Amino acid sequence: MTVRIRRYRPQDRKAVLAAFRSNVPDHFPASEEAWLRSALDEPDGPFFVAVEGDEVVAFGGYELSDFYNLGTLVFGLVRADRHGTGIGRALLHYRLLHMAGRKQRPRYVTVDTHPHTAGFFERCGFEEIARWPGGYRSGRDRVDLRFELSDETVEKLRNDR
Repeated sequence: MTVRIRRYRPQDRKAVLAAFRSNVPDHFPASEEAWLRSALDEPDGPFFVAVEGDEVVAFGGYELSDFYNLGTLVFGLVRADRHGTGIGRALLHYRLLHMAGRKQRPRYVTVDTHPHTAGFFERCGFEEIARWPGGYRSGRDRVDLRFELSDETVEKLRNDR
């Protein structure tokens, strides 16, 4: 089945929360749901959903710094029963290309994640820049990664579609 990526709409909220919960506790602590709800209510940047048929199967967005030449990925998640299908990679590429198309394209894109998902980002061209044992308030370890959004990497993303 074909997956479409589009902007998040308020009517997607219930499906996004369900997708988030499908990843608790393996990929997110339950305590982060409050942050997700807050972000949905008052986003600091665009959010997108991946839709398969009529179902929302993935969600994620990004924020851009007004001061730094930097974009930050937020809430990249795929419904647990759809892990390993390429949907996460498609949503990641979509968000990176969306940032690349902005009037003020960020030079770097960062993401923080848990050690067990850092490999996904590394396979997608990110490099680890920091590792923080117990770096999240939940006590989980944190890995910070960075992607250079250069003309070369943007072209590669376009060709990988």
